[in-house]
Amino acid sequence: MRDLPSGSELLALARDVLLQELMPQLPPEVHLDARLIANSMAIAQREALAGGTPEQGILADLERLYGDASNGRPGLLSRLAHDLRVGAFGSSEQRERDARRILWRLTIAKLRSANPRFLNANGLS
Repeated sequence: MRDLPSGSELLALARDVLLQELMPQLPPEVHLDARLIANSMAIAQREALAGGTPEQGILADLERLYGDASNGRPGLLSRLAHDLRVGAFGSSEQRERDARRILWRLTIAKLRSANPRFLNANGLS
């Protein structure tokens, strides 16, 4: 069993200390950098809490689309990006629907990590 606090809890604590205690002591010209660091910590915390489940589902969708998992996630995402650029899905309605579903899931996963307030505000949480 892991000792407490968890990595996610440590990130939250460090972010709180940065924003509440350290930032008021920092010169104003570095406040934007401090907020960037705090936002990055919040994203890392949300990713740690999510446990990678959405990515596994997206990878499975990519594997079904291409029928090949040998390249792994980065290779399959690159292939998807290339195929989108060259219009490879225009000739098959089913493959186009599959590609759109993957793009939607990727978008939601990225927003869930980077900007969950947007999802909540738009009823997509």
